[in-house]
Amino acid sequence: MSPRPYRMERRRESADENRLRIIAAARDLLTAGDGARRFSMEEVARRAGVARMTVYYQFGSLRGLLEALLDSLASAGGMQHLADAFREPDPLLAIERFIAVFMEFWQSDRQVLRALGAFTALDPDFAAVVEERSGWRRKGARVLLERLAKQIGRTKRRDIQEAEDVLFMLTSFATYDTLAGARRSQREVTGLVQRLARRSLI
Repeated sequence: MSPRPYRMERRRESADENRLRIIAAARDLLTAGDGARRFSMEEVARRAGVARMTVYYQFGSLRGLLEALLDSLASAGGMQHLADAFREPDPLLAIERFIAVFMEFWQSDRQVLRALGAFTALDPDFAAVVEERSGWRRKGARVLLERLAKQIGRTKRRDIQEAEDVLFMLTSFATYDTLAGARRSQREVTGLVQRLARRSLI
């Protein structure tokens, strides 16, 4: 057997290990005191114990690193279950599932999500990444609300837009973090937001 495939496999494994280490370092830096203010490719590389060029090789840019961090958080926070909401035929139940998925995600790593919010005020590139992903949430909300509107016969554009704004607000991290505070559980907040959504949208 040629040693070439083995060497290539080892390189892939090493690259994967470096990628995970860099993402973990980025997360830790954001939650370390004034880490958001010091966040940079160089500082992340130092924390990860790799060369700065390794970070650039893996992610291409600071934006690429931040997108990878958000993808990692989404995977760990259960965002893969979002598809279940869109497969639910009952639009009201679909909206409740949509809410539940985002409540689970926001709870999954509140500390780093708060830090990411602070970082958006410091870095316009990252603010653009967050805005783009928030746009996905808004589009998802609109799809479900248009299904609900057809069911209940409320099809005016203004009504749907207002409902979209309400659901977008209710499923934001700021809403979750405020309602959860230090005393409400994820389950309690989810139920509260679902009730608020039903009262607001029907």
